[in-house]
Amino acid sequence: MVSLMKSMVSLMKSMVSLMKHLSTSPYIKVDGQIWSIKANPAKGHSIYTKQMKSIINQINIMCSNYRRVFWIVFDLHLPQGSYTACNEKISQFMKSVSPAIKSKYAVKEIGYCWCREMEKAKQQHYHFMIMLDGKAIRHSDTLFNILSQHWEKASHGGKAWMPKNCFGNILEAAFDEKQKLIDRVSYQAKGRGKGYRDSQAKDYNTSRLKKRCMLSNAKSTLKCKPDKS
Repeated sequence: MVSLMKSMVSLMKSMVSLMKHLSTSPYIKVDGQIWSIKANPAKGHSIYTKQMKSIINQINIMCSNYRRVFWIVFDLHLPQGSYTACNEKISQFMKSVSPAIKSKYAVKEIGYCWCREMEKAKQQHYHFMIMLDGKAIRHSDTLFNILSQHWEKASHGGKAWMPKNCFGNILEAAFDEKQKLIDRVSYQAKGRGKGYRDSQAKDYNTSRLKKRCMLSNAKSTLKCKPDKS
């Protein structure tokens, strides 16, 4: 009984904290630019603005660092009935899959964002996006196989799933292409399905990439800081 009460208190604290950042505005402003997102005040569809800004920030940085940015979206499902209050399986997944991707595609950094959700199912699932230097990859098949294998191992039998039109490219930070991706991944920041976790666990996470380069549209060249690695 005491354990149940603690869990309820933890859930309530998580929900109160999250509600501070909810918005039903279909637009969000980041770094002076306004982006359309999947929020709808008429239908009560809300977005967590702090999470959404973090996602857009990482997209902007990838588009600054690389002339072509490849992206892929996918879902990760745990085996049925294997709910966890923490995100240990995601940590294990990222720890194993990141070096595998870097080795396969000879890239130095990976942009990503994920969110944890739980609605009708008895266990949580995860929505994911990964971004890579577009010079190193053109299609999703091999990458998705790598992701699937590492998730199945990390989750002890879980499955990865790809939706339709699951990958694409952003060339030279094109606004329309960035807008398409931002609208697509804004569902990660939706209000429903969040908060079902330990108070110390996260509902979402993103990479923490830093801007190294600046794309010159006039000459279509990248001006980059020296690589210290």
